[in-house]
Amino acid sequence: MAARKVLIDTDCGVDDAIAIMLALASPNEVDVVGITTVSGNVPLPNVIDNVLRLLTFVGRTGIPVFRGASMPLVEPARYAKDVHGGNGFGGVQLPAPRVSEQKERAPDGIARMARENPGLTLLTLGPLTNIALAVNLYPELKDLVGEIVAMGGAIETGNVTRFAEFNFFADPEAVQCVLDCGIPISLLTWDATLKVMHTEKDLIDLGFSSSSSGRLALDIQQILFGFIEKMRGVRATMLPDPLAAACLVDPSIAARILSTGLRMELGQNTMRGASITQRGGGVKVFLDIDKQAFDRILKRVIALKP
Repeated sequence: MAARKVLIDTDCGVDDAIAIMLALASPNEVDVVGITTVSGNVPLPNVIDNVLRLLTFVGRTGIPVFRGASMPLVEPARYAKDVHGGNGFGGVQLPAPRVSEQKERAPDGIARMARENPGLTLLTLGPLTNIALAVNLYPELKDLVGEIVAMGGAIETGNVTRFAEFNFFADPEAVQCVLDCGIPISLLTWDATLKVMHTEKDLIDLGFSSSSSGRLALDIQQILFGFIEKMRGVRATMLPDPLAAACLVDPSIAARILSTGLRMELGQNTMRGASITQRGGGVKVFLDIDKQAFDRILKRVIALKP
């Protein structure tokens, strides 16, 4: 079976980088045809720089990179520098990139890649601003994009507020636009992420200290290990974006899936950015993940050759 053509949309921070490496380390299942960048974890210039440096580090400079939205559709940009550091990589500085971004902007790049690769899958790791702009400008994407696999939303427990997860909270209007466009969505929520926490020792035991790509994954997470240690008393990490990438690589790692309708709370109230389930379909929500199955896929990052 041929690998799925995939375009990754990212606000490239710590866990995004690991998700991108995981996708690149899975060539039998995933063929990454492009990467679009969006403001989120850190400002857009940092996101673009991180993607270009990461692709240079892993020797995949042939993948086109597109500049995307620098702010959400409605509200000012929100960042997560306390979790991802000022540069988005926890202060780790990779060598200078040997590749430049494309002249096309993200919505145009998404449309072109979808026309060139009918049935294209979008793996979204940040706010959905670029996707909302693209489906607005190019409504034909409904028939060209086969699926969106997204990390975002929270059914019961958020990480920005009690009700909202960061990616969807950052631009809930964009999420609603994407939900309304008719492209099938598979969603890895913050709820599922909370059930698959890894300690620093867990990752070392998996072999992450044994290769340059694995050590990079450990190094950029040091800021997150420290953040969670202050919050929970244990040096551990959450891996929401790698979980979404792994669900794309092998959907069978999802131990429980909810098929539902979904809408966003857009009011200026304490529920803003919440993901509200409702009657209908169109969204598959991964509620539980088989951690051992996920770890088998996550370990592919270790073997990725710079």
